Amino acid sequence: MTSTTTQQEFLRAAMAELGMTRDAFCARLGAARRTLDKWLLPAGSNDFRNMDETIWNLVREILAHEKLKAKHAKLVKKSRPPTCNIPGGDI
Repeated sequence: MTSTTTQQEFLRAAMAELGMTRDAFCARLGAARRTLDKWLLPAGSNDFRNMDETIWNLVREILAHEKLKAKHAKLVKKSRPPTCNIPGGDI
């Protein structure tokens, strides 16, 4: 995500990439649902709140972790020896 990405775009893209609902995303961040709602409001809204840099970094870390986890799972699956599909009675 570019430096011109808004807070709302960043959070929405992260939730989409992770396939998480707002509630699941809040649980992953350890943030209240109301806090996330305020972060997702348009910047001109009276209830809008800027995210602290720590939260930006946390979301980036979560995204990076999930990418590495998926890559690892793919490598493990690829490196497993092929299974034998011969029924036990035919041996």
